Amino acid sequence: MQKPAKQVPEPEPEPPAPVQPKPSKWFTRRTSLRKKPSEQPGNLFHPPDSNVGLYKATFYSNIGSFLFGIAVGWSGAAEKSVMQRHSYDFQPSEDEWNGVCLLLTLGAAVWCVPMGLLMRCCGCRRTILIQLVPNALGWLLTVFAKSIPMLYAGRFVLGMCGGAHCVVVPIYNSEISPIRKRGAMGVLFQGACIFGVIYSFMMSIVLELWIINLMNLGLLTLGLLQILMPESPAYYVERGNISRAEASLRFLRGAKYDPRREIDHLMRTPTRIEYDVRQGPLRGFKYKKIRRSLARALVLAVLQKMCGALIFIFFGPNMLDCLRIRHEHGAFLALAVITGFLICFFLVDRVGRRPLLIISSAFIFFASVFLGLYFKIWVTINYTILPWIAFFFIGLFVGSYTAGVGSLTWLLNAELIVRLMRPVACSIICACNWLTAFFVVFWFTFHDIKCQPYLFLLFAIIAIIIMLYTLVYIPETKRMTSAKIQQRMGGIMNRPASIIITSSSDSSNA
Repeated sequence: MQKPAKQVPEPEPEPPAPVQPKPSKWFTRRTSLRKKPSEQPGNLFHPPDSNVGLYKATFYSNIGSFLFGIAVGWSGAAEKSVMQRHSYDFQPSEDEWNGVCLLLTLGAAVWCVPMGLLMRCCGCRRTILIQLVPNALGWLLTVFAKSIPMLYAGRFVLGMCGGAHCVVVPIYNSEISPIRKRGAMGVLFQGACIFGVIYSFMMSIVLELWIINLMNLGLLTLGLLQILMPESPAYYVERGNISRAEASLRFLRGAKYDPRREIDHLMRTPTRIEYDVRQGPLRGFKYKKIRRSLARALVLAVLQKMCGALIFIFFGPNMLDCLRIRHEHGAFLALAVITGFLICFFLVDRVGRRPLLIISSAFIFFASVFLGLYFKIWVTINYTILPWIAFFFIGLFVGSYTAGVGSLTWLLNAELIVRLMRPVACSIICACNWLTAFFVVFWFTFHDIKCQPYLFLLFAIIAIIIMLYTLVYIPETKRMTSAKIQQRMGGIMNRPASIIITSSSDSSNA
């Protein structure tokens, strides 16, 4: 009898693999942020090996901005000494001294427009270097003035140099900076001017004016360092000098940096607008996109000068006299301004331009309202603490201005305009900016309302206008290429007008 076959037991089924939980959006975002810049999608350019060259070039380019800040602060710091005939052989009248203050702003407005055309021909570097000659001439006329007309001429020439730097330096800093550092490098122009103004006021407290004037002449030698700065790579590419463009990029990004992809981005096939602009600088204004970006930057630049900071710069001692506070305590205002600038410098590429503008204008509004109430109601009250509270709000005013409206306007002038139109458009914007400054200082000079409540009510209204204008018309430009910024300015509330097709290099980090 045959034995039955032994049954082989069937293998047990393997347990199902555990289902991996779907990562949250927060985890996915955090993981992508941990990737190296070269692993980020769309980042076509190699990250720079070193930013030392970029920092050097930015420092060199802003030496003229620092000297212009000294010239701006000089009138407020030197007023007492000059009016008491301690520094010159002549004694100007009050109206003549007001002319000394006004001519600086007028010279800046006059010299802005030619700088755009000069920059198209000579580039940013040469345009900045050219200003060394009139800058030295202006200080020589100011320091060794023998009459009021000679002092007028010196102040006017110094204003011309300042207007030139207002046009050229923000554009240069924008063109040499990678996108991730463009904001911080762009606001350094305002920072250099601020430190120049503070230097003038601080020196006037501890030194005689003739010593300060000689020191200012000595500081002109710093301008010779600007010879070491490289030209913008975009300037060389537009003229077909690729080897010079590569050398400039290696200076800015590091000796081991591969500039080929960034050069390819600069050499891409021009759009119709870019082609027309290359044929003539005025041809670009027939395009609605360029007119729209110019108008938005122009309005912001005019509002910046109407906001009130110039009054505190030119008439700061008068404000302290109104509060019955000694001028030595103005160091607190310097600290407030420096704090505001540092906030802007460290947050502009993290938080963005729009939030800083909105928060800055909001603080200016509240500070202006308090100061208006103080000079309307509380100034007659003999209460010791109130002047110091008002003094604190003046510090809040100037610090908030520097943290947003004052610094970001110069940066947005360059960012909102397409690259090839920047020389002409930014020169027009800066000319209008300084013409506004001229009329503002002129009006306040001949109307004794420096400590009146209505003055601060006006500042509060302008601050609200800036806030609403930013919300409606100013797009966020943080980490965006020029093409994407133009796409964001599609109309009211910054809705994109249409989808535009750009090259893949628009997503780059350069």
